[in-house]
Amino acid sequence: MAQVFCDIVPQANGWVFVSDGVQSAAYPSYRLAVEAAKNHTDRQTGKRRTFIFRQQDLKGGMLEIGAMSQAFEQRAAAGVAGQKTAAQK
Repeated sequence: MAQVFCDIVPQANGWVFVSDGVQSAAYPSYRLAVEAAKNHTDRQTGKRRTFIFRQQDLKGGMLEIGAMSQAFEQRAAAGVAGQKTAAQK
């Protein structure tokens, strides 16, 4: 089964997704771009592909969205996410 990357990237007028080298229209929010990318990949499932969603990080690299959400959930479970340090209080 072929792996296809679906990248969610910022643009000057919003967010777009790029899949198979084709860029989508711009969406006003990150959430809408991700939803559109998921709808796009749902239509492509008959082609026996595995889609990997990625987001551009601050240094220009690409991170898997699933890996990012898993890391956030692990930090939240450990009580790290969303808590203020003593210096911030």
